[in-house]
Amino acid sequence: MRIKYLQKFQCSPFFEQLLYRRPMSVVEIHVFPRCHGAPTHPVCPRCGETMEREYMAFCSRCGQKLDWQYFQYARVVYVEPNYDAIHSETPVHPY
Repeated sequence: MRIKYLQKFQCSPFFEQLLYRRPMSVVEIHVFPRCHGAPTHPVCPRCGETMEREYMAFCSRCGQKLDWQYFQYARVVYVEPNYDAIHSETPVHPY
């Protein structure tokens, strides 16, 4: 009986909202080496989007509460631009 109640509770929108209040560790950093100064941006563990600033309490895009305790051990990912997508477009001539 209790297991069915817990399974039903886990599927509710209320439970989903509670998960956003539980801190998740930031464990990935994206580095953009081809940009001026090779900027680095931490990645939200919930939505996977890069954040503009480090040590924010919540993700500005999805609202996930963040834990920065293990940020110094985060995995560093070097992001290269996708030139195939840029060069595959046909040029537009004004004439």
